[in-house]
Amino acid sequence: MTDPAERDDRDHPDGHVPTPWWQDQTDVGGIGMARFFAWAGLLLGVGALGIALFAPLEGQALRTVWLAGFGTAAMWVPWMAVPRYRREGVRVSWVVPVAMGLGALAILVAIYAFVVIAAASSGLMLPAPEYWLPPAAPGAPGIPT
Repeated sequence: MTDPAERDDRDHPDGHVPTPWWQDQTDVGGIGMARFFAWAGLLLGVGALGIALFAPLEGQALRTVWLAGFGTAAMWVPWMAVPRYRREGVRVSWVVPVAMGLGALAILVAIYAFVVIAAASSGLMLPAPEYWLPPAAPGAPGIPT
């Protein structure tokens, strides 16, 4: 039985073995993977910011940890594109800093949401969407509120 690498070398007489778009000669990814990480990070950044702004937290401060986690992922994925762009000798795409900025903004919104929830628990009301705060307790039946 032959080794697949040997079979590939014989198929290409010049010795150059073509690699898929997501790999380069070091098998860690070339420009295709850099673009994938950049655009995936942008999608994650938009999603993380959307979730951070519109998630119904309902006064549960631990939900802000998830928001910060999504923002962190939105920063981490495009950051993986930077060394791949540099190794290829290509300028880093504009998508990378935009995606990282959206992720950072989502983290800042999560921090503010945590502060709002913590302040509301002690009676201080900061400007925030109503769905971040705990729902109002229903009044007792028969007693007007």
